[in-house]
Amino acid sequence: MPALDQRLRPASSTGSNATRGSSPPALRLGRPGWRDPRLLVGLVLVAASTLAGARLLAASDDTVTVWATADTVRAGDDATHVELVPSRVRMEDGATESSYLSAETRPSGVFTRDLDAGELVPASAVSNAESDRADVALAVEAGDAPVDLTDGELVDVWSVPDLAAGRSAGDAERVLRAVPVGTVRSGAALGSTGRQVVVSVDGSADLDPVLETLAGGRVVLVRVDAQP
Repeated sequence: MPALDQRLRPASSTGSNATRGSSPPALRLGRPGWRDPRLLVGLVLVAASTLAGARLLAASDDTVTVWATADTVRAGDDATHVELVPSRVRMEDGATESSYLSAETRPSGVFTRDLDAGELVPASAVSNAESDRADVALAVEAGDAPVDLTDGELVDVWSVPDLAAGRSAGDAERVLRAVPVGTVRSGAALGSTGRQVVVSVDGSADLDPVLETLAGGRVVLVRVDAQP
């Protein structure tokens, strides 16, 4: 029976304890702190890429907002009464932002030429300074101007001598060229058969000779095409 007793006897725990005692301790990764160089480098890279992306988007948006006409505009129209709409466009073919009227402010003055509906408003198409223009009222007899003359059209103003005074038709003189018509009032409101036509002229010019010439003859208005 001694052999059987040896087989049933529990094994000594000494060897097992020795084996466990010789195992190396488990390694655990420590949590990185805020001063970890790798974390700081990562934050710098993220910030740099975000800033570069924002600058790239800003550079790609090179459009500007300028005024465009909602309807057809005629030379002589008051810019404060004309319906304009902001339009965002990209400057091409050498055009610059100053080539057109910025939509940041409402323009004042009068249009110096015709514009189609939906057309961008060039800066040169509006006389901004009020002192640039002066209104001159002309008394026009029946038959001395187009019957359908309306606001905004361009006319040449002629002074035609009174033939009854012994002067010839060859003495007619064109005193104003391609000036815009501001308003047209019927003669009935003025107690006459003619009309009163207000034209807008260059305010910096000397108007005394013009008015003197007009006073010495009959005023005749001739419609002309818009200047390019």
